[in-house]
Amino acid sequence: MATLRARAMTCLVLAAGGVAACIGTTGSEIVAFDAFAAGPADLPPDAASRGLTFTNGRGWTITLTRARLHIGALYLNRSVPISGAQARDCFRPGVYVAQVTTGVDMDALSSALQPFPAPGSGTADHAAMGEVWLTGGRIDQQHDSTVIADVAGAATRDGESMRFEGTMTIGLNRRNRDVDPARPGAKPLCSERIVPQIPTSLTPADGGALVVRVDPRAWFANVDLGELDPVSPESDLRRIPDEHEPAAAGSFYGGVRASAGYRFEWLAR
Repeated sequence: MATLRARAMTCLVLAAGGVAACIGTTGSEIVAFDAFAAGPADLPPDAASRGLTFTNGRGWTITLTRARLHIGALYLNRSVPISGAQARDCFRPGVYVAQVTTGVDMDALSSALQPFPAPGSGTADHAAMGEVWLTGGRIDQQHDSTVIADVAGAATRDGESMRFEGTMTIGLNRRNRDVDPARPGAKPLCSERIVPQIPTSLTPADGGALVVRVDPRAWFANVDLGELDPVSPESDLRRIPDEHEPAAAGSFYGGVRASAGYRFEWLAR
């Protein structure tokens, strides 16, 4: 406990970004806590083995049989960021309350609590916003081949049926190609790796636990799977490209990065 407290002290070290951000001198208690990732609490008990079935906004009835996510880090913020700040700076202008900096590969089809490898740390201040960092290393590195999302399943609509699969990375394939030359740093690659402004309302306490719940249904909310090409003329399998095109691939990427798919909870111990 003494080591964890010493690590937290007055500044949180953004390990995934390789920088330090002060959490302020609020005088609040320094805390250490466990951290977990989990699928939605309303998942059927057999979703991990039989799949999760739902209908998305494009009319596809989807049964997800695999939905894995790599989470690089979690951060809680005392203040609500200024609108547009994420596009300019990947490190929040507000005051950080808590951090979990050791990543985890989690199964979003299981509502069971899946532990992060190391505890989190912070201060006993109220958090108004949260962030999920989808990175396999430094948040600002250009190349990152880490598989962030890995999905598979089957879908039907109006008599059409298919199987699908896909993986998603956030590396140079996600670099903004439409940057204004007058504002070269306006949309840095690191901002693609952060799910920002996840509403929350909790206060970390020593010995408690932070849970981030991930809802894979949000990943497919606007995905028209009919836009995907079969892997061969004879196959019913379609693959989601790890790029922005076709539109279905871009919608999947946007869904994984949408704040609607994430929720923070605090468990008192």
